[in-house]
Amino acid sequence: MRIFILLSAFCLSLAGSAQNLRSGGVLKPEQANMDIRHYTIALDVDPEAKTIKGYTEINLALQQPSDKLLLDLWHRMTVSQVWVNGKAQPFSHGEDDVIRINLAKALPAQKHTVKIAYSGTPGIAQRPPWSGGFQWEKDAAGKPWISVSCQMEGGKIYFPCKDHPSDEPDEGAEMIITVPKGLVATGPGLLQKTTTKGAKSTYHWKTSYPISNYCLVFNAADYAVVKRTYTTIDGNKVPMDYYVLQENKDKAEGLLDLYEQSARILEKYFG
Repeated sequence: MRIFILLSAFCLSLAGSAQNLRSGGVLKPEQANMDIRHYTIALDVDPEAKTIKGYTEINLALQQPSDKLLLDLWHRMTVSQVWVNGKAQPFSHGEDDVIRINLAKALPAQKHTVKIAYSGTPGIAQRPPWSGGFQWEKDAAGKPWISVSCQMEGGKIYFPCKDHPSDEPDEGAEMIITVPKGLVATGPGLLQKTTTKGAKSTYHWKTSYPISNYCLVFNAADYAVVKRTYTTIDGNKVPMDYYVLQENKDKAEGLLDLYEQSARILEKYFG
């Protein structure tokens, strides 16, 4: 099994949020009927305007036929369009932070794809990381430094999802994050590719493992990448990539030494 260790340097104070939301609670029957298989989150991030715009595509399986789908998203985000299996569908999005999709005909009990286009200004961290949201900071050189967290509130603070800890996407998730050229966006899993077009760069991250909604977050800054190869007890080679602010690059090797030491201890006792 290939393991990838991604450290987003000096971003431990992942952003908090201004909104009073909580993840979990009583699961709605319509959501209990949905088994989330995969998320694709594609966002264009504007650090000057402090806005995001894009879409989330959700692959899900219905346990029973249903003519209603419910997904969670903070009501201050603006949903522009919803598609189910490629067809535009009517929807409502209320102050209860729920997107309701009422279908003319019940969907069969099988896999389906829901795509939601949306935009808006995410909540700002008030006391990170104890409350979730975005942090729009600057590094020592005055360049944007963006971070996100949603441990308590869940992913719904910035992307549509089934926001309940009982259901993780079984087939993993992808994050496609577009930022101004010169910034580096990090996300969960392995970096698939980087593309630059005009004044923007896009970073495509992918994990094939189940992952909690609150772990589907990204960071972006003028990062340097410090690379090292970790050799496991069984002799496998594991890449260790450390994303660190340029101003802290000289400290990265020492911190990687500490992380490698802790990884060896964890591997010894837990595999």
